[in-house]
Amino acid sequence: MSAALGQVEHTWLPAPKQAVRSEGRFVFHDDQVKLYMEGLPSAAGEVVRSELEKAGFRQILPVSDEADADIVLLAGRNIPHEARALLDRQHCPDQSYRLTISGSGTVIHGGDWTGALYGLATLTSLLRDSANGSVPAMQIVDGPDARKRIISPTLTWYAGFARAGFGTQLWEGDRWETFLDWCYRHKINALNIVMYGFWPFEFPEYPETVLRDLKVQTWSKEINGWIEVSFTHPNLRKPFLEDMIRYANARGIDIYAYIGLNSYSGGYPVMHPECRGQLSSELLDSGHVNNYDSLCTSRPEVRDYLIASVKRIEQLGFNGLVFEESEEVQWFCQCADCQAKYGHLSPNDAKHTVSVDLLQAYAQALNPDTLIGVRWLREPPIVKDRDTLSAWKDKLPERVKLFWAPGLEDDDREFLKWVDVFGPERIWSRNCEGSGFAASLGRIPYIIPDTFPESLKNYAFQHLWNDISQFQGAVNTGCTGINGYGFEWYGHELFFMAAAQYGWNAWALDHDEFLAHAARHMFGETNGARYERLIRTLPCIHETQICDTLPSFPFMPNKYIGEEGKRYLEECADAAEGAIADLNAILATAGLTQEQRECAEATRIMALRMKEVIWAGIYFNRYLDERDRGGNETRRLERLADLALHHAEEDYRLIKEHYFDTKEHDWTGVAIGEYYIPMVINEYKKTFVSRLGERYKPDNDVAHIVGGESLPWEWLLEWGPKIAQAKPTAAIRS
Repeated sequence: MSAALGQVEHTWLPAPKQAVRSEGRFVFHDDQVKLYMEGLPSAAGEVVRSELEKAGFRQILPVSDEADADIVLLAGRNIPHEARALLDRQHCPDQSYRLTISGSGTVIHGGDWTGALYGLATLTSLLRDSANGSVPAMQIVDGPDARKRIISPTLTWYAGFARAGFGTQLWEGDRWETFLDWCYRHKINALNIVMYGFWPFEFPEYPETVLRDLKVQTWSKEINGWIEVSFTHPNLRKPFLEDMIRYANARGIDIYAYIGLNSYSGGYPVMHPECRGQLSSELLDSGHVNNYDSLCTSRPEVRDYLIASVKRIEQLGFNGLVFEESEEVQWFCQCADCQAKYGHLSPNDAKHTVSVDLLQAYAQALNPDTLIGVRWLREPPIVKDRDTLSAWKDKLPERVKLFWAPGLEDDDREFLKWVDVFGPERIWSRNCEGSGFAASLGRIPYIIPDTFPESLKNYAFQHLWNDISQFQGAVNTGCTGINGYGFEWYGHELFFMAAAQYGWNAWALDHDEFLAHAARHMFGETNGARYERLIRTLPCIHETQICDTLPSFPFMPNKYIGEEGKRYLEECADAAEGAIADLNAILATAGLTQEQRECAEATRIMALRMKEVIWAGIYFNRYLDERDRGGNETRRLERLADLALHHAEEDYRLIKEHYFDTKEHDWTGVAIGEYYIPMVINEYKKTFVSRLGERYKPDNDVAHIVGGESLPWEWLLEWGPKIAQAKPTAAIRS
């Protein structure tokens, strides 16, 4: 931004559209400010006062004449015709603003009250960076490229099924308010909050379905062992959800509930297993499982429960509900009633027919002004013919918005087909979940693909660069919104910042410029340069990749075994050491904010884990080399085996000590190994025991599985290479 603003150095995020520097500065004297407002509702007026207090003003004095004010905020019909003409030329005039700073004061004109608040957010960003209370004279005319700029954090994520709680799911209400402040200041205007599994709110009609007193095994450093605790969601201990929604709405932020359409629907499938979809004996015999805990919608009690659930969620104050269709593609309920209704259809068509039927029922149950969205039609074949899409479009209730449209497949031709069939105004999201992908990777964010040599590149496609291209493609085709599926916050802010930047000003920064800009926005110049450097070099390695005998993780199947894999791991060891040194330097800096310390510390834990995974893989490769060359020195083989196990165990120690729910389990009858390193350790022992004896005896009780979460994604082993070759052509500007 420095070129556009002359001598002003500022790392705004999102970067404004037009910013022109003029002569002079305005100086705010003492710790008080005189304020004049027109056209803002009372709740927004309270936000203005709150933001100015957080910017350092102890006294906010309302004045009755614009001429007497230090800060003037005018919104809607109260702004002058000249300002209205400027804002009407923006893509979203109501959310746009003009900020004028001169030697005599500051004036903000907003297209409506949200636009005025966005102008204030830019002003307070300037004030927070001011050392002496003065801000440079300038004029900014600014507004978003996408009407809805959405991110999806988690309130619960497979809670009581595969998980219990981690990250944002452990936050109390005040921490959520801090996060909402971040969203407002970065001009995010909707959260699509994930609630899979047991409900994180009171549900008097079905109290057995809420996340209260769930038995969880967590690691105790004090005793160096597992202990069983009882976990209750923070919103059930001290309810904050309804206040949080009001807090968000006052800042122009909608709150949607992102839930399963007919899977992970509260704790009902766990507490009432007889109501789950039924498998035929043939499918059971062939090893199929109801991994998504889908319910049988032919049962009246199930439909009553599902309708009551969506009504209860709406009652809490949510502005909308977004439903995710089950990703299961191998079967559908095969009870007699479902067979009679859907038995003539293919499994995919049966599933989609049930989805449309449920969405129609939900549309009747919910208020007309409650948004309804759906994430569906996501199974292979990824490329669907136009007639198929048109047929499902005609069946979908008209008010339902799409919170998924294809990305990263078929050179974006499939996405452009969806835009043409469904219309861009109906598409509110694309396939953007780089941060969400980290949840499946055991909290290792796959940030950029540049850390892999060409011959060893994964076809994992959920990373920062592709998220950015998805956002740009949505903006380029005029879609209503973007939605970054950012399931985790700490250490992953780059993904959230990308949604903020590319939904607001999609063409200001290319990939590399964004990474440099965002790192400095987060950490300042010196530490920002360090953070940018380590992100560009820190590898992302899934634990199963250092073990050749475990099933491949569907997203990242490459195995770093053999000479090339060993060389790559040795290069990665240097990169991990460099990243740790940079993170230690950042953390040693005086005066870090909570957000800065939180981000650096979480990234440091990831880097430490990568270091241990890398060295476990290196020593395992060295063991295999020594053994296969006919080396018969038992002590040397034992030392290599011990070092491989030591580093694998150290990775597991870091996981257990820093994350809450890390113990594998089989709560729902499907073995879940969310953290994969115990399986790696056991597979290593199976390799060592045949040569080195009983000291390396494996544990036969350790599940030989990549993880229940990845079961339905095994089709990626076939489709992944195709997806890896796809190009985001929708992001190319004509």
